[in-house]
Formats: sequence, C-alpha cells, structure tokens
Amino acid sequence: MDHEEKIEELKFEIKENDKRIRELELKLADCRGRVDELRSEKSELQEEVNRLQVMKLDLKLRNIQELEDENNRLKHRIEITKGLLDDARERLEVLEGVVDEFLNQGLTGRLMGREPEGLLYYRKRFGD
Repeated sequence: MDHEEKIEELKFEIKENDKRIRELELKLADCRGRVDELRSEKSELQEEVNRLQVMKLDLKLRNIQELEDENNRLKHRIEITKGLLDDARERLEVLEGVVDEFLNQGLTGRLMGREPEGLLYYRKRFGD
C-alpha cells in the first residue's frame, strides 16, 4: 500500500468516525432531553406526593377534630344527665321523707291540717 492509499483509507476512517460522532452526539442530545423530561416528571410526581400527604394529614386532623367534638358533646350530655339524675335523686329523697312524715303524723296533726316540715321544704326547694 502506498501513501496515497493509506491517506485515502485514513480519510475514510475519519469520515466514518465523524459520522459515528454525529450519531452519538444526536443520541446524547436525545438522552439529555429525556433526562430533563424525567427530572421534570419526577418533580411533578414529588409535588403530587407532597400534596397527597398534606391531604392525608388534613383528613386525619379533621377526623381527630370530629372525634374531639363528639367527645365534648358526649361529656356535656353526661354532665346534663348527671345533673338531672342528681336533682331527681334529691327530689325522691325529700319525697320519701315527706311520705314518712305523713305516715308518722298523728291524728291531731291530720285533723288540724298541718303539713309536714319536709313538704314545706319540698315546695320551697322545688317550687311544686
């Protein structure tokens, strides 16, 4: 092989290598574009995950608040019911005393129309 052929062969190899380099540069540009797309998609997905986590926490907080509200309503209802039961218990105790006083009242007290002390207390206390 003479120098001319060698030069032609090397020129051909250079052209082939240049062609290969251009192809690789195109592939590299395409890959970089895809990487940018994936980064953008990842960022969007991360934002969505964050949004969903916030929504989940908000839902838990709302559920906790609803449970606390229900608990407070029940506590209030218990306090009211307890107050009513205490009042009813006191009325019954006083009325039992009034009944006992009537049962133990003598004939003269009945004839004179005297009311037992417990009845007077009951009327004063409960307004009946």
